[in-house]
Amino acid sequence: MNPTERRPILRQQDGAFLPSVDDFAEEVHVTLTTEAGHRVSVLATPQDLDTFALGHATTEGWWDGSGKPPSAVHGTDEFGHTIHLHDGTGWGPVKESRFILPSCGGCGEQLSAPPPGHRFSGGLPVPPSVIVDGLHSMKEHQALFRATGGVHAAALFAGHGDLVVREDIGRHTALDKAVGAWLLAEMDEPPTTLLLSGRCGWDLMAKVVRLGLKQVACVGAMSNQAAMLARDHGILVMGFATKTNPQFVGPWSDVPTKA
Repeated sequence: MNPTERRPILRQQDGAFLPSVDDFAEEVHVTLTTEAGHRVSVLATPQDLDTFALGHATTEGWWDGSGKPPSAVHGTDEFGHTIHLHDGTGWGPVKESRFILPSCGGCGEQLSAPPPGHRFSGGLPVPPSVIVDGLHSMKEHQALFRATGGVHAAALFAGHGDLVVREDIGRHTALDKAVGAWLLAEMDEPPTTLLLSGRCGWDLMAKVVRLGLKQVACVGAMSNQAAMLARDHGILVMGFATKTNPQFVGPWSDVPTKA
């Protein structure tokens, strides 16, 4: 499915407004359900919906990551797209049904510490210079951003070179898609670092905790709640990562201090 739509616009040139066209990132309603009774509705970009479904189930604690990944069945309803996950094991507790906007991955959630997970644990933090290289590599895979300027990207990166990048209008949905893509690719080793094209708030850090990741880097800032959650769970976060003076929160593996 083409995740962009070409629409008429006006452009200002030499003091005049001239008719033109431009590409817009598509935004659709997606309802995700599981055989265990989980249900959530999101606004998302209509590509990589299988990976979104699997990733969301993992980052939100619906599925514990054990055994064969559940299968996804696509459909439509009066609102838009539907995805149903079935044939899975290790389903977690069912929360209330929620509607999530692109900018609020934690809408309706209490800012309490989520239960830590271990699906992506085991990777060792990599040096800042390697992270910056990874962020530059991520940009090369952001085709939808180059076309529209209207989406976020998330990438899972391993120190030995593996990189999985996904884009979406929502920061949290891009992260879910990257997680699902990594799982479906059946990588031999866990990722070491999550790379984010924008800022990192509590909702994204909560997903990191549930995954068991120990390193995050974001092009933008981190929120106070994200920083506190990272400290509590021993996660090293690099904010403003592409600048000459990035900020760090969390433990360095080779330095006996904690920011």
